[in-house]
Amino acid sequence: MVPSFAFLRAAAISWIAVLCGLPAPAAAAAAGAGARGGGSCPSCVADFALYDPAAEDDGVWEDDVTALESLFTAYGFTWQRVDAPAIARGALGSGKTRRFRALIEPGGWAYTRDASLGPAGAARVRAFVSGGGNYVGFCAGAWAAVSTVRWDHYGTGWFSGYSYNLALFNGSGWGPLGWVPWLDGTNARLDEVAIDVGNPTMRAAGMPPRTRLLYGGGPWFEPWGRLPGWEVWARAVAPDDAANRAGEGRPTIVRYGYGKGVVILFAYHPEVLVGSDADHVSLGAPYDEAAIAADRGDMTLEQIALDSWNVAHAALQLAAGRAVTPVIELPPE
Repeated sequence: MVPSFAFLRAAAISWIAVLCGLPAPAAAAAAGAGARGGGSCPSCVADFALYDPAAEDDGVWEDDVTALESLFTAYGFTWQRVDAPAIARGALGSGKTRRFRALIEPGGWAYTRDASLGPAGAARVRAFVSGGGNYVGFCAGAWAAVSTVRWDHYGTGWFSGYSYNLALFNGSGWGPLGWVPWLDGTNARLDEVAIDVGNPTMRAAGMPPRTRLLYGGGPWFEPWGRLPGWEVWARAVAPDDAANRAGEGRPTIVRYGYGKGVVILFAYHPEVLVGSDADHVSLGAPYDEAAIAADRGDMTLEQIALDSWNVAHAALQLAAGRAVTPVIELPPE
């Protein structure tokens, strides 16, 4: 029997849980220390608005917030937390009155986030980005930006489809990758990634042609037409023995223009480190960090962690209006 759309949509709600944080909202007063980023933003109170509501079951993976705040602190970015009601009230601003250089969207539940934001909040985010703000989304934060979700919940090759309000990405997000089935949100791995080392940003960051990044259900990206400033920073690499190769070679880290702003979307969680305490996160149930760490090919965890924060750091530097520089070493744990 073919599952009903309502059933699949309900299943997708549970899908986007945890690691995309695995694929969404009191403007809290938490602010990070560090230098102000570059770029013209006369009304900015911080580099970043970090999406994180105070309520539980709110569409945000809290470990991801911890990892992002650790990364912000380590490299001198400033931030404030915002939620969906604050965004709907205009907390981001727009144009010359925007209050942040970028909105950072962590992993979690994209469906819940979309419902919390609603059409009015989504319009505020679009106005913020089109007026010169930037948007960086990790996993569920990337799913929340796509116009249409195409989701294979059972790993059978049958993709359900539905739309979100924000639609910053004029195209579809597809997932999960065929060789990393969802398994009710319990499946995550250090997945191999092909980096476009000819891309100016990846070259400036000193990224290698191949690395591994933490993956747990994020999308690959298929635009419906030509997007301004379209760049593919990375593509998915299927294991040699993979039976289901859906997503192989598809774009999984992308950058493009939206109005006067820039959008950067990640299928992965490079901000969350495996085998390092620099992010102040230890993965717990349902994830087995030791098992994830063991499946890393011929790379060391130290190199994977450095590459991970390097690519995340490059995106954040661009979002803050700074020049891209490589991360040479991680901060002390």
